[in-house]
Amino acid sequence: MPRLSLVALLLLPLTTVCAGEFEAAVEHFKARRYPEAHAAFSAVAAAEPKNAAVRHYLGRVCARRNDAAALEEAAKWFGEAAELEPANATYLAAYGGALLNAANRSRSLSSANKGRDMLEKAVALDPAQLDAREALFRFYHHAPWPIGSGAKARAHLAELRKHDPERATVLSIISRVDDKDYAGAFKVCDELIAAQPDHYTALYQYGRTASISGQNLERGLARLRQCVALTPPSPASPPHSAVWHRIGNIEEKLQRPAEARTAYETALRLDPGNRQAKDAVARLK
Repeated sequence: MPRLSLVALLLLPLTTVCAGEFEAAVEHFKARRYPEAHAAFSAVAAAEPKNAAVRHYLGRVCARRNDAAALEEAAKWFGEAAELEPANATYLAAYGGALLNAANRSRSLSSANKGRDMLEKAVALDPAQLDAREALFRFYHHAPWPIGSGAKARAHLAELRKHDPERATVLSIISRVDDKDYAGAFKVCDELIAAQPDHYTALYQYGRTASISGQNLERGLARLRQCVALTPPSPASPPHSAVWHRIGNIEEKLQRPAEARTAYETALRLDPGNRQAKDAVARLK
């Protein structure tokens, strides 16, 4: 019997009509037409109450809005997908991540614990579930004792490094910045840039660290400008819109509001959905 593609497997529970609607909704999602995707997926979800894939996509669409109401709706859809397919590591990871986001906003210990447990189930089912690994690293690194655990954070980071060294390196830099170990973050970036002068991620993270810490501002600005002259190496890399936003942050700290505004406008032109850049442009009017 021939093997079915992932898309074909997702469409098996759907009727012929719903299958076409589902494919159209996925195309809206891929094209970042999120309102249209939400409407299309909602129609399929109403027709197919037991279809987990549709509910997972609805969660992803809602999460893109990134406001409190949308994130709450995303958690609901992710939860339904995970309940329908409790052995699907991707669905469990998405639900676990949504619960941790909710816990960060509400300070709910029960949501934090449930989210952690969902993520641990996800990596038990699929050790290469990197989104879950990253969420668990962040949880164990930041959560206070006795919930947090440096040993568990390091263990998840080590597993991440086996599958995606770049991602693990970024997390190690970000965690240093979160801990205000700016010297440590700069040091990791410098080592990467010394070995590879055009290391896109290291250049960006150096500039990000400068923009947050207020240290090494001119060098951070130079490295961000070097970054926008390069092509992002992967879809997961910070886009040029994010780089220009950080350039604007540094220009503001250097008390050059005109240059900052230009940088923010560039970020917004590249990505009209960049809310931080939009807010910054309004602030500098």
